[in-house]
Amino acid sequence: MMALYRLLVFPGFGFLFVCAMLFDWIDRRVIARTQERVGPPWYQPLADFIKLLAKEDVRTEGVHEVAAAGLPIVSLASVLTAALYVPVGGVAAASYEGDLIVVLFLLSVPALAYFLAGWISPGVYSVIGGHRSLLQYFSYEVPFMMALASPAVLAGSWRIMSIVAYQGQATWLALIQPLGFLLAIVGLIGKLKRDPLDIPKAKSEVVGGPLTEYSGRKMAIWHLAMDMQTVVGIFLLVNLFLGESRFLEALPAFPVFGAKALAILLLLSMASALYARLRIDQLANLGWRVLAPLALLQVMATLWVGG
Repeated sequence: MMALYRLLVFPGFGFLFVCAMLFDWIDRRVIARTQERVGPPWYQPLADFIKLLAKEDVRTEGVHEVAAAGLPIVSLASVLTAALYVPVGGVAAASYEGDLIVVLFLLSVPALAYFLAGWISPGVYSVIGGHRSLLQYFSYEVPFMMALASPAVLAGSWRIMSIVAYQGQATWLALIQPLGFLLAIVGLIGKLKRDPLDIPKAKSEVVGGPLTEYSGRKMAIWHLAMDMQTVVGIFLLVNLFLGESRFLEALPAFPVFGAKALAILLLLSMASALYARLRIDQLANLGWRVLAPLALLQVMATLWVGG
């Protein structure tokens, strides 16, 4: 029963669904305020999700139906599985040595599924968006993984719980490794395809990118998977860079964890509101000429300090 509770309630599907709706609303509200708009009411993300579930599922001629239906489900399943290994306020459904590597792999599956969603579609916009998403994946993924490897190297463990506990003995790794934290934030923006790195789904250029041909329940699952990936990605960064602290140990763990997660969400929202979308060639240059060398420098410095 406890395993079923962790899978379906906390920190499983139920908890992630509530967080996904809440984070989506806060994100849209913050961006609206920075643009001098009111923003949506608190129930708008849930209403949008229900509306998509009720809409007609249009089947485009030439699309492989099994693949089109399976890709969003695989994407959602990989995010839910990754969430089981990401602690929330010091509580994780499962934990073992090397679970960070498993989480990074599982969080890469939605990006590949996103590319395949455009590749199997006959529409030009879908194909272009899919190719863009694959190029973007190669641009941010290497710096992102190297940035997240640095806390593991410094803590001497690839177990997320051990990295969190290590920070309780020292200090937040965001203070020790500010460059790695910044690279992780940029990589997370690219993984989530948020502004200014929403290149694969740029509405003014490729309509909806790989998801142009999707509608109804499939689109609802895609949006839910992306929103949950946002939650899991933020929680992962909180654990790796803003873990336990000797100065906050007297405070309740769960509210402190929530405050850290909201702080990272606000960083993502402000980045979306302040910066314009990059071109795909600009992102490739940024990824391989700036982010990758900086990430490599971060790893080398971490290895030197750890040694």
